Amino acid sequence: MSPRGQAFLERLRTTVLIGDGALGTMLNERGIGRNTNYERLNLSHPDLIRDLHRAYFDAGARVIETNTFGANRTKLLNPAPEGEVRELNATGVRLAKEITGDDGFVAGAVGPLHTPYGPFGAQILNDDGIRDVFKEQIVALADAGADLLMLESFTDLRQLLLALEVAKSATDLPVICQMAFHEKGHTQHGTHITTALEALIAGKADVIGANCGRGVRCVHHAVEKIIQTSDVLVSAFPNAGLPEYVDGRYLFGAPLPYLTESAVKMADLGVNLIGGCCGTSPEYIRQISQLLQHRSPSVRIHISTTIIETKVEPVSTEPAKPSPPPPGSLLYKIEYDNPKRRPLVVVELDPPRGLNYQTILKRAQQLRDMGVDAITIADNPVATLHMGNLAFAEIVQREADIPVILHLACRDSNLLGLQSRLLEAHVRGLHHILALTGDPAKVGDTPGATSVYDLNSMGLIELIAKFNNGVTNAGMSIGGRTRFTIGGAFDPNKRNLASVVDRLRRKMQNGLHFAMTQPIYDFQRFEHSVALTRDLKVPIFYGLMPLLSERNAEFLHNEVPGIVLSDEVRARMKGYSNKEGRRMGLRITHEMIDMMLPNTDAFYLIPPQKFTEMAVEMVAHIREAVAMRVAASA
Repeated sequence: MSPRGQAFLERLRTTVLIGDGALGTMLNERGIGRNTNYERLNLSHPDLIRDLHRAYFDAGARVIETNTFGANRTKLLNPAPEGEVRELNATGVRLAKEITGDDGFVAGAVGPLHTPYGPFGAQILNDDGIRDVFKEQIVALADAGADLLMLESFTDLRQLLLALEVAKSATDLPVICQMAFHEKGHTQHGTHITTALEALIAGKADVIGANCGRGVRCVHHAVEKIIQTSDVLVSAFPNAGLPEYVDGRYLFGAPLPYLTESAVKMADLGVNLIGGCCGTSPEYIRQISQLLQHRSPSVRIHISTTIIETKVEPVSTEPAKPSPPPPGSLLYKIEYDNPKRRPLVVVELDPPRGLNYQTILKRAQQLRDMGVDAITIADNPVATLHMGNLAFAEIVQREADIPVILHLACRDSNLLGLQSRLLEAHVRGLHHILALTGDPAKVGDTPGATSVYDLNSMGLIELIAKFNNGVTNAGMSIGGRTRFTIGGAFDPNKRNLASVVDRLRRKMQNGLHFAMTQPIYDFQRFEHSVALTRDLKVPIFYGLMPLLSERNAEFLHNEVPGIVLSDEVRARMKGYSNKEGRRMGLRITHEMIDMMLPNTDAFYLIPPQKFTEMAVEMVAHIREAVAMRVAASA
């Protein structure tokens, strides 16, 4: 280990060290908007960053974090130019060292990656990709002369362990690992304190602690658990309470006396390094420095090993096994209650774009009478404004007496909202969910709307599976188990179909029960898809959407993501419009049905919203084709 690193650890063992406080909050107070990459200020406004470091150092902080928390390729708002990541991190170390000199320690700050979105998101979801992104930042910090590394604000234990692995293999610096915990000791991703502690000790973290999260109480609870069950050096960097959003700013309202008293209590427990996170200020650091200066770490009191063993949740790297469809669900019906193996037919009916839903409801009732197995209700399809599908789905399911598959897009709700909607769907009796990422809001018809994307479809499937196991994303009990049948999208129109099938397998590992495809207009693509998915044990609903005209065909082929028309189909639609166009579109769809029937057990019919009667004709054709096939075999 480096001499400076050794000196830092020795100081922690003999003295309660004081870290610094929030950088982002202080920058926000100085008029720097939250849409700014704070890390780029190292180059554009070095004096501002230097002044903030000096304010904390003069207040008594002896561990100064670099302004590099998000200085990695996934967090920068625009793709980083060649060499920018290294330059931002090196400059961050230099600015901090100019203030501390030899009287303090510079901690290279490393935050979690932004996944699965961002310019490099799709490329870093595997372990090697995550290691590469962390290595680029961590090596830059070490080469620039950081005294230690501060891996902080992590909620995903997998990411943190990979970052720790990189830090240990690529540098000789001590490593602090801090996670953000919520109530009852779980992270946002559901990792419990004792699980994280066990894994981080095994990974040889030098200091383990908590920061950010839901304020002082959660950090206090986390470090108390760590201290009671281990001898590891411990750090604590709490937020200044819970934030309030006022006029575009997050304000943290915990009183300063409460914060300083809490810091003293954590020192009494045996915490070795104390600082602050969001909402804390140089004045907070000044007061805790005055109260804790020259103080030695407190003697720790451990709880019994028996209690430790009952609390520890081992880290599992095994993929989650998909659970079978719940009894009584739509998929249970086709798997176990359908001896003749007739094809399952579901029809998509979009919610209305205004208040009048009676016409759509009558269509659902008609389709029920024709023997359709379920209605699917889209969630603001193509990011265009429709009635909320949850309430509308309940109306359809109740009034038409037919099961409904509820589309749930990640685009419009954050992690909190998605979980709330799942609870609501369960109590409303909507037990079939199609988990979707959702088209970006900017492609829709609502100017100014933004996309959320806390999760993508893969993460949403995993979240729903957790609800089926009776816990939230953070691992807290929901007082029972939901019984969702989980669906996901599968796009057979992609050029590299093998990678799409591999993604479908990973969705199955996360808990998927069935898949639904984009509309197919090319029989060869269908055959290729069937061949590659033959070994999969989930039903695949193949999408069919009748074309309306030549113009409609060209629009879908050239402008709508995920839809590909064959040259033959485009040629057949050429010159057609109005009734003749719809008639030709149905003829092409019926031919596809006839060719697909021997090799599929499930159809997903998607009629245009203004021409839902086309679904009636498609259903009638399927029933007639099946009857003819049965008669022929007899």
